[in-house]
Amino acid sequence: MKICVLIPHYDHVGQFRDLLPRLLGTEYPFVIVDDASPEAAFEELQQLLDESRSDATVIRHADNRGKGGAVTTGLLAAYEAGYTHALQIDADGQHDVAHVADFCRAGEAYPGTLICGEPVFDESISKLRYYGRYLTHSLVWLETLSTEIRDAMCGFRLYPLEPVVQLLQHANIGSRMAFDPEVLVRASWAGIPIRFIPVRVRYPEGGASHFRYFRDNVQISWMHTRLIFGMLVRLPSLLARRVRRRRT
Repeated sequence: MKICVLIPHYDHVGQFRDLLPRLLGTEYPFVIVDDASPEAAFEELQQLLDESRSDATVIRHADNRGKGGAVTTGLLAAYEAGYTHALQIDADGQHDVAHVADFCRAGEAYPGTLICGEPVFDESISKLRYYGRYLTHSLVWLETLSTEIRDAMCGFRLYPLEPVVQLLQHANIGSRMAFDPEVLVRASWAGIPIRFIPVRVRYPEGGASHFRYFRDNVQISWMHTRLIFGMLVRLPSLLARRVRRRRT
């Protein structure tokens, strides 16, 4: 297995400054996709990397494409560079880098499987966010006719690049905040195995969020509408899969 760490980044230099030393401690190469951050923020990011003597690959979008667009760019670039797996970690410090070894062990045991983090939240998560996530999970279970996707929102994931890149090349997956749940639903439809490992997730006090309440909720609602219709089209095959799994 040849693994890189993939970091989508947009104007999170302050949080990334704290994250970088821990990333360097993993000894894995990392790919950073900057999603058209303001010039000053991008220059500061470059300075941080230069000072750390990191050999990170940095890709910069000329225009903002959203988190999903940044992740997609990074996955394709990692695949073209010869990596077999990409471990996505958000730049805002939510994800505990100590779990990197857990993901890598799971990837070695199940190399063709999409390994996802199942968050173990601390008191920093708000009730609104917690119940909002549960609503999303309920819709995802409907869209897949399965409860195998135990968490659809956590971006802490180890992607097996060959099957996921094939999926990205053939499916029209949303490029913004809807990407994280949609790519899991479509991976499930495509028969890519999905497994979960528990991970610690925290929301730093005062941490910057780029979630745009109206725009992103509209896009997420439209995504679920599309996926429900997609489920109906695939209903016979999804039901047949459920029957096969029960027999085994």
